[in-house]
Amino acid sequence: MKPTKRILFLSHSASRNGATILLLHFLRWLRDKTDYRIEVLVNGSGELLDEFRAVAPTTAWRSPTFLLEAFPRRWRAAWRPRLEAQCLKAFLAGRRYDLVYANTAATWRQVAFLARRTRGLLWHIHELGYALRLTMGEERIRQLFPLAARFIAVSNPVWYALVKEFGVSEQKVDLVHEFIPIPSLSSESRALRRQLIRQRLGWPETSFVVGGCGSLGWRKGTDVFLQIARKMQMETRDKPIRFLWVGGAAEDKETLEYNHDVRALGLQGHCCCVPSTADVLDYYSAMDVFALPSREDPFPLVMLEAGAQGLPVVCFAGSGGAVEFIGQDAGLVAPYLDVQAFAAHLVRLHDDPHLRGGLGAQAARKVRTLYSLEVQAPKLLQSIERCLASA
Repeated sequence: MKPTKRILFLSHSASRNGATILLLHFLRWLRDKTDYRIEVLVNGSGELLDEFRAVAPTTAWRSPTFLLEAFPRRWRAAWRPRLEAQCLKAFLAGRRYDLVYANTAATWRQVAFLARRTRGLLWHIHELGYALRLTMGEERIRQLFPLAARFIAVSNPVWYALVKEFGVSEQKVDLVHEFIPIPSLSSESRALRRQLIRQRLGWPETSFVVGGCGSLGWRKGTDVFLQIARKMQMETRDKPIRFLWVGGAAEDKETLEYNHDVRALGLQGHCCCVPSTADVLDYYSAMDVFALPSREDPFPLVMLEAGAQGLPVVCFAGSGGAVEFIGQDAGLVAPYLDVQAFAAHLVRLHDDPHLRGGLGAQAARKVRTLYSLEVQAPKLLQSIERCLASA
């Protein structure tokens, strides 16, 4: 019998974000479909840590570099990689792996060390150019990308960035789109959730709700989301239109900035932000359309989650994988950062229920047939097998 392959999965986080949630879904599927010996190394703690531990032996790693805070900056920069490498070496107690699966570019610090302790490194890239440069920097990208035997790109724009911007051989990149397990909600359940959420928010049942979801900040375009809300408020004063964003934490910097702009723009009562929650399906049920105002987003899970609930998606051209998902039939695309055009698309969807229903139905069909766990997870397994074979 062949020995069971040992695979270490690196997660940059245990918080509730798209890349981590996708990895968790995949690990559950992989555990049930294969006999691989799976281990997980998670950077830090978070609300999903126990869910990882329920799937496979999981170690929560915290960088020891906080010990260097008292030293001058140039000393910290020089000693940080050495300290992390020595601590990881002791942490892993000399273990070796047939494959290391690095989920997101944010695992680069562990990759730099673990690439020497495996026969194969498979790097799952969920970032586009801006986020890659912000996370790693151009110089580290050039140093560390050659350590990977293969890459997984989550959308065509990510594939293009890896190959055309960063010089990765296209023969080494597998295109595997992001995916979700398809939720099963009856129309009665959705109607009840819709009613309860709107009551909780104090919004009329007749409101037209434009929804958004994800972390807050510049890359996700939550400032643009509020500009769109302001534009629509000025042009549709006679229509009960509301804006709902789900994501972020109750008192973090980005949430405070968001709420400051809500007040400054006079959007109180018309625009609400709800902290990140495991019950996000309830909030999708309360929405009529899904707005994705991101400046850069590779292939967001929130788009798939909203699409699965029959919500048409509106996004900006040139922002990443959303345009690929929408195509000609699952939503509408506005020119990059054109707030006027974005708002006009939302008004059109408000005024034309037939168009809204048709685009939403196509979005749901696409998610079910193309971007489900059952469709995409086997492709990730193929990438693992290719990497193991080449190793």
